[in-house]
Amino acid sequence: IASAVNPGQPLTRFTPTPAPAMPAPQPAAKAQPAEQEREGTHELEEVRTMFRDFRTRLGENPIGSNAEMMKAIMGGNEAGARLGPPPGQGINENGELMDRWGTAYFFHQLSKDRMEVRSAGADRKMWTVDDLVTH
Repeated sequence: IASAVNPGQPLTRFTPTPAPAMPAPQPAAKAQPAEQEREGTHELEEVRTMFRDFRTRLGENPIGSNAEMMKAIMGGNEAGARLGPPPGQGINENGELMDRWGTAYFFHQLSKDRMEVRSAGADRKMWTVDDLVTH
């Protein structure tokens, strides 16, 4: 057995320098927190209810763009019925109903009594995986 100690030499102790601490791995950022998604889904259901109420009162869905539909829903209809916007949801300067992320909803009339309502979701881009949709 060999020894690194030389007779007659002072004994020194080696204290290793600790390696720099590695940063803890960060969890992957979620595209949309679950709470915001739940609230967005609830707001989407309120929009769906707004269209249901319009159909109940006037017999069919409004037609046109988001702004044209909102004009009809807000009283610009033959009955003068003001049925929206849903509580807590806003309309932009173009007259469009906005989702919680500040993007205009996309409304697609599927038939006189069926409407698709789409929110762009947290990424604010339509037709991506985080969109919220109801019929």
